Amino acid sequence: MSSPAAPGRVLDGRYRLDALLARGGMASVWVGEDSLLARRVAVKTLHPELAVDDSLRRRFRNEAVAVASLAHPDIVATYDTGDDDGVAYLVMELVDGPNLRALLDDRGRLPVDRAVRVARGVAAALDHAHRNGIVHRDIKPANVLVPDQGPVKVTDFGIAKAEGTADLTRSGTVVGTARYLAPEQVEAGPVDARTDVYALGLLLYEMLAGRSPFQGDTDMAAALARLTTPPPPLRQLRADVPPAVDAVTMRCLALDPADRFQDAHALYLVLDDLTEDSGEIERPTTTAATRTAVAPARPPAPPRQAPRRGGNRPPRTSAPRRRRSAWPWVVLGVLLLGGGAVGFLATREAGDGGDSNGSTLGVAAQLSGVSDFDPEGDDTEHPEIVDRAIDGDLGTSWTTERYDASDFGGLKSGVGLQLDLAEASDVSFVELDTEERGWSAEIYVADAPADTSSGWGAPRASIEDAETSERLELDTPPPTGSVVLVWFTSVPPSGRITVDEVRVG
Repeated sequence: MSSPAAPGRVLDGRYRLDALLARGGMASVWVGEDSLLARRVAVKTLHPELAVDDSLRRRFRNEAVAVASLAHPDIVATYDTGDDDGVAYLVMELVDGPNLRALLDDRGRLPVDRAVRVARGVAAALDHAHRNGIVHRDIKPANVLVPDQGPVKVTDFGIAKAEGTADLTRSGTVVGTARYLAPEQVEAGPVDARTDVYALGLLLYEMLAGRSPFQGDTDMAAALARLTTPPPPLRQLRADVPPAVDAVTMRCLALDPADRFQDAHALYLVLDDLTEDSGEIERPTTTAATRTAVAPARPPAPPRQAPRRGGNRPPRTSAPRRRRSAWPWVVLGVLLLGGGAVGFLATREAGDGGDSNGSTLGVAAQLSGVSDFDPEGDDTEHPEIVDRAIDGDLGTSWTTERYDASDFGGLKSGVGLQLDLAEASDVSFVELDTEERGWSAEIYVADAPADTSSGWGAPRASIEDAETSERLELDTPPPTGSVVLVWFTSVPPSGRITVDEVRVG
């Protein structure tokens, strides 16, 4: 067995251990000094009695490998890893502040606005990890650092799992901390981004209620309880929690992963809506975020027939941007009217209805792909969510970036959506559902996409000061082409356009 880490020990002639900061079941964390770069660091060392287990050493090293691919302000940075005379160690960013577990133990429940902001930071970190193919699998208060200044920091990716890689645990083994396991982890089933969303829901619930939503004589008994018992609504335990926050938390804690937010990005967007200002959080009224949070989950859209332009672009690594809830009036109808509203939504999406006068809406053309079009900017306009504009789901949206003025602040003449048709067709109309009125757009049809906005020829239709739902009729006879460009020439007062769905026919 190797000699233990101790104060004053220098690892690999560079990292001096000064004081023990925390000790867990697998490792200890030390305040240390990097003598080469003359900076304070945190050094995590594997317990010597565990270092003889090759599988645990691999898991420990896996944390360094996992975090090395992540660079985000809400994730603790990892600088180095090594092994000095049997002491396996990681060198990490030293964060000046307690972890969330210590904060909750000291203060109990948190103010609503602070709890939501902490959850938003964790969601941003998870969103970045998920975009890089990494599921954390052990989100809990002890792994969230909450400094007095600066962003929250998610740490301890020791049991994170990269997509497409073999698990380091034996089949059927429960991985994670029992108190914060998702139902699929309790049953030793497959995990994905929704597993982390569930754990974040547990964190948010505990921050607001001051207790876990599930109780038991042991942590594992509490974990098993979530397989059969729904969590008590937050507002039963704390009356000042707004319905919007309660609804978001309950959706995270859905037993079926299909009923949760489907990724951390979607959850971040709703939490960011809630933190737009403190008044929105503290006001206990139904908001757009409430309607998004409780909207019933829909099955995923079928795979696209062909890749979209720009499909090889890497995902954004910056913090995700905020968006408003998707198609609020229909979702609000679901809340107020139940099945009748659902029936209306199904009829509209099927395209087999008519208007109030019985006229035909037209047959939508089959689309093989969609891409963002921003040739006058940085050539990217939220490509990571652009497929949501044609997924047949009015509860998901693509959004432009936010601009300071309706004319894009003079930076460009517009931004657009390029729609690829499955085959060359006559194009007689384009329909758009958006979340805000006051935008303007032009419609172009071509045999092949152009690289510039001026390369698409003459517009086939245009609109100014549009409503939230618009149908743009094209020239007669209708033009024929393989690609359609919706070129937005002005944005509404919010500074961005959010498109719930676009159809071509």
